[in-house]
Amino acid sequence: RLPNYGTIGFAIYISDSMENGVKNMRDNLENRIENSPFLKKTIGKSSFTDSRWKFVNSEGEKFVVYGYGAKSGIRGTQANNQRPQLAILDDIVGDDDARSPSALARIETVIGNAMQYAMAPKHKIIWSGTPFHSGDPLYKAIESGAWKVNAFPVCEKFPCTREEFRGGWEDRFGYDFALNEYEKLLGNGEIAAFNQGLML
Repeated sequence: RLPNYGTIGFAIYISDSMENGVKNMRDNLENRIENSPFLKKTIGKSSFTDSRWKFVNSEGEKFVVYGYGAKSGIRGTQANNQRPQLAILDDIVGDDDARSPSALARIETVIGNAMQYAMAPKHKIIWSGTPFHSGDPLYKAIESGAWKVNAFPVCEKFPCTREEFRGGWEDRFGYDFALNEYEKLLGNGEIAAFNQGLML
């Protein structure tokens, strides 16, 4: 259930490609459920193909997710006579796509046009990722001001001293991790990769 949206019965998950992002998410979901007594009890039943994930919770409510690559056709998407009420966009631009103006244009068309009109009238979109550059659709969405945006950098600022370090999740990425990555990428002349991968 989502506040103001009620029970969500159908969602779409869009990632960079079927072979990479969608398949990985399917594997992650399946493994999490398989290894969690809590999820097994709460979800009850689940079944997976690479592009369709079905769940039935302990109250008998059904939830279906269809997976798509970011350059796929998603018009006309329906499940149980419903249009999707939720779309999750997750790292929709792959490394090769980021260097291809035509691939970026295709992704923008899917996100800005096809997806919007494939959704139920009352819907929610959650877009998660790290922008590559100013031509990236996520970067453009952030800059447009049309989206509510949250940013989660690895820390407030870097470089800084150990005492000044304020990490986003220090239990995983502490000062020593940030310093090591910074020095390594600075030494290789790739400081932009540090800023993109850890500060965006």
